[in-house]
Amino acid sequence: MGEGMRARNGTGWLVIAAIVISAACSGGEAQGELGQEVTKEQYETWMNELSNWGRWGEDDQLGALNTITPEKRVQAAGLVQAGTVVSMARPMAIVPLESEDEVDANRLPVLVGSVRNVFDIDTDNGYFWERYEIEYHGGVVSHLDALCHVAYAGKVYNGLNFEEVATTVDGCTHMSVASVKGRLVTRGILIDMPGKALRRHDVENWEAETGITISAGDALFLRTGRDVGQQGGYHPSLLPFLKERDIALMGADMAQEGGVVDGVSIPIHFFTLVALGVHLFDNLGLEELAGTARELDRWEFLFMASPHEMPNGAGAAVTPLAMF
Repeated sequence: MGEGMRARNGTGWLVIAAIVISAACSGGEAQGELGQEVTKEQYETWMNELSNWGRWGEDDQLGALNTITPEKRVQAAGLVQAGTVVSMARPMAIVPLESEDEVDANRLPVLVGSVRNVFDIDTDNGYFWERYEIEYHGGVVSHLDALCHVAYAGKVYNGLNFEEVATTVDGCTHMSVASVKGRLVTRGILIDMPGKALRRHDVENWEAETGITISAGDALFLRTGRDVGQQGGYHPSLLPFLKERDIALMGADMAQEGGVVDGVSIPIHFFTLVALGVHLFDNLGLEELAGTARELDRWEFLFMASPHEMPNGAGAAVTPLAMF
């Protein structure tokens, strides 16, 4: 595939780009080890040869969610022993309104910043209501990326044309977030490696230490250390591993990107969403989850998420849950 992606208005990708640049420039781990840099030529070979396009039929809109079988969900449910439930979302930061003219819950939408709110009250009739406007894509709000969210070389997952799938008039007519309804229940796995750009040997060593093997249908999560001032992410050299293990979902406490491929702006997003059909969870809140996992010495759990079924949406703000 050649390079290409339709430009997005707004600040979302600027935030992600800043995170990628920060990861590339923050020192030893984030820059990648000698000999593990991924060239654009190698990347495009992987985009073609490791693709899941057509694997579940030419009309498939679920992608790697097809690997979450009923048997996988039963296995995941069996991990619940203590009954401990942990939220995997970070708190929303509300941006205050700047003008009194905006304080009207019945006004037309005005989106400024990441999350805005308006409260209103009718004391005569005795009810209160509110309005929230959320721009969840970007580097702030915990959210799920649908498969229509990004394109590479003008194509989204399964080879559909980006400009036929996503428009400013109709939104995502295919592979929207509504496709995931009732499907986000599986085994979750947390790798707690703050400050590292995660590579294959890191994961394989972790598996040997924990006795856990990442397998088909799993939801893989990485604590990068974002909330304690460290910087990490998934290194591009890990991409073939994600295909080999057939993961169903992936997420981190940032926007996933833990390395750079020259000429490819967001290599992890493009490969997972476009080539593999793996939905992504960006900007999760993983500090409490990591603390619970350390306390229990358990790094696998029942994972559940149920985002709003946004019609033709490219994603949704979400609060995933981990249950031990």
